[in-house]
Amino acid sequence: MASNTHLPSKGFVQSSPFVNYTAMGLKGSREPTLKYTYPGMLHNVNSPFEYSFHGLFQNDPHLPDADPVTKRGFIMTGFKPTNGLSRCVIAELPLRPLSSLAELQNWDARYENPVPPYCFNLVGNSDATPLIPANKVFNSSEASTKGAENMQHDDSYCLNHILFDDWFFSSIAPAPNGYGKPTSSITAKTTYANFLTDAAAPLPNRSYKPLPQDVSFAAVSAANATSLATRNVDTPSTSWKTIASRLEVEGMFNVNSTSVDAWRALLGHARNQKIPFIAGSGNPDLSAETDYAVSRFSVAGDVESKKPGVSGAFAGSAEYAGYRVFDEGQLDFLAQEIVNQVRLRGPFLSLSEFVNRQLSSGDLALAGAIQTALDRLAASGRNPYKVLQKDTSKEPVAGTPASNYATGNLPGNTGYVFKEAANGYNLYGIPGWTRQADILRPLAPILSARDDTFTIRAYGDARDATGNVIKARAVCEATIRRSRNFVDLANDAATATISNSSGIVVAMTPVNELFGRRFEVISFRWLSQDEI
Repeated sequence: MASNTHLPSKGFVQSSPFVNYTAMGLKGSREPTLKYTYPGMLHNVNSPFEYSFHGLFQNDPHLPDADPVTKRGFIMTGFKPTNGLSRCVIAELPLRPLSSLAELQNWDARYENPVPPYCFNLVGNSDATPLIPANKVFNSSEASTKGAENMQHDDSYCLNHILFDDWFFSSIAPAPNGYGKPTSSITAKTTYANFLTDAAAPLPNRSYKPLPQDVSFAAVSAANATSLATRNVDTPSTSWKTIASRLEVEGMFNVNSTSVDAWRALLGHARNQKIPFIAGSGNPDLSAETDYAVSRFSVAGDVESKKPGVSGAFAGSAEYAGYRVFDEGQLDFLAQEIVNQVRLRGPFLSLSEFVNRQLSSGDLALAGAIQTALDRLAASGRNPYKVLQKDTSKEPVAGTPASNYATGNLPGNTGYVFKEAANGYNLYGIPGWTRQADILRPLAPILSARDDTFTIRAYGDARDATGNVIKARAVCEATIRRSRNFVDLANDAATATISNSSGIVVAMTPVNELFGRRFEVISFRWLSQDEI
């Protein structure tokens, strides 16, 4: 990213530092069966590896420096101590049990796929790649010729679609000893038993609560708690499916909400938090209490972005490698922009539909709702990324109009079929540049595309023979909750009802086939005239 001759690209949307090798040379010893070309394969703008050769002279700006003490060079933002980083954490192995699907953004899901796009931080993010049509997750022409061998997809879209509608992290796991290896004494089974019997032992996902009937049953005896733990978390053949039916979510948030106040409250959840970060010594440290911090990692790579960093000798190094703190005005802006996007795109029928970009055209196809709101923030007067944008502007290659970069019209066959998706900055997506998955990291466990508790109001009146209301009128209000139980309790709530090639997995009673889950009336009241 530091090279003066690096062709302009949209950062981690087009360049992954985890790529082992590319298919730009077509067949080779690493990929002898790769007999196809793909859009963008033969253009170096779509490769994370760029090689440049220069004639060097004294004090040549292209000649890398090295730290006189550590003997290490400078990376990412430059080759010199005046502008280069000494280190930059761009991914982490889990240091604690995962609590959110968005934490999987550190997973190198593409592994050794040698075909671009080489996107990074795939899970939870939603930026379109310029190599895939705006309304597709693959190139139709490529799929028709390669079939099952097609290796070029919109990986973020596909992963979000697979993960966010079917999976979640319960955070029921062996307890770690600080940051690192789990202890041998506290297993996942013990964690769950403590969760049922000890109110002071919540799960890392604090919004997840046990079923009241499970708590009551476990309170009777230690044997009861053990039997529940064995059945619900310690039986590999079934527990991975049944545990979801034993948890309730306190404060679940419907992503179809168009309340700016509700979104603002959700975005402002992080109050009085101490943020773990890597200090100058290389050891973890804790910040003072702060509000509205956003970090990509469980331990941030540097201090808060506006403070003097330890990742480089130059001022502002934390802007690139540290965590970011939003102010009140920026959160107000984001809340309003997210609501604007929900109105444009919703209603969302699934959580992955909210997370993903829309397969259409224009702005809706560029990114998902939250990412689009972040992009609007970056283009506003409250832009938090001015340093990153200023320091990553590039001069065009000689003879190429600068305007061509804005449309992705670079020399040669870039393979761009969605040129607008190439607009951006070379350092887009580094840790100091907050992306959608960073926002989703603490929020994903409580998000839903529907409400399970809602209010119904009903009106009735008594009329005379001419239709005039002269006898009575009344309005009532009921709070209804969709429960885990079926209408007919003959089927257990954890029973699988999905169909497969052999039909329904478990036979449901006729009542349950027709009506499904049970709705319970939580409260009921009559409303006075001044309440209507």
